[in-house]
Amino acid sequence: MPGTTVLAASQTGLAPNLADALGADLVTGNVRTFPDGESKVTLSGAPADRCIVVQSTHPPVDTNLLRALLLVSEAAGRAQSVVAVVPYMGYARQDREFLPGEVVTLKHVARLFAGAGADRLVTVDMHSMKGLEYFGDMGRNVSAVPDLATHFAGMDLTDPLAVSPDMGGRERARLFAESMGTGWLALEKERDRTTGEVSIRSDGADVTGRDVILVDDMISTGGSIVSAAGFLRGCGCGRVFAACTHALMVGDAAARLAGAGVEGVVAANTVPGPASVVDVSRAVAGAL
Repeated sequence: MPGTTVLAASQTGLAPNLADALGADLVTGNVRTFPDGESKVTLSGAPADRCIVVQSTHPPVDTNLLRALLLVSEAAGRAQSVVAVVPYMGYARQDREFLPGEVVTLKHVARLFAGAGADRLVTVDMHSMKGLEYFGDMGRNVSAVPDLATHFAGMDLTDPLAVSPDMGGRERARLFAESMGTGWLALEKERDRTTGEVSIRSDGADVTGRDVILVDDMISTGGSIVSAAGFLRGCGCGRVFAACTHALMVGDAAARLAGAGVEGVVAANTVPGPASVVDVSRAVAGAL
């Protein structure tokens, strides 16, 4: 795309790959963090007439959200059109008022991006499709699931089965399985209202001896994957892997997953981290 600049401060590999896919120039933002936590961003060049800002809002979420808004606002003052690519959209779980008085934060995040000057916004596997409605016509979601499935299709797996750790992710597991050409199931979680204890059950396929791939949109602390892995191993499955779009891996998540017998985590390059090995630049480019 002649006259197009990809502008990024967070280096996940996605921005330069996206620039290559689009035939666009890459402008980086050098970020300096002061002792009090303030961010100072210095651009390596000037944005062209059409600017695509790439910035995830991974932890620390508030800091990276501010950096994304700064880049969008700066680009809007220089370019004729600005597209915000926010591969991981923080606050997507705060998409409704669950309890009286709760602020629906995602609604205000959408207003911030619009107010900063974004003409369009593209995100990857947003946690809440309802939340995408707050972005109106400017918002679009793309999925990393087909690219993740392609990665696992190239692995040496025994009778693989895609598994969602809960019923809410069953469509994601189904899409993964269809893309990979294998079967799928979704686990059911029930919480005892008296004790608070969570139990897992499945009325689906027999997992005995089968390598399973737990498919989710994100892994934060790893709790859901750990519980599901324990249940599946108890059912006699083979190896256990995890596939997710956003590997946030907060705290000791990696150690918890390893301790639960998860042999590997594979994620998209929407946030930085060792698990983020699947490139989704082509999927994002297709949305632009």
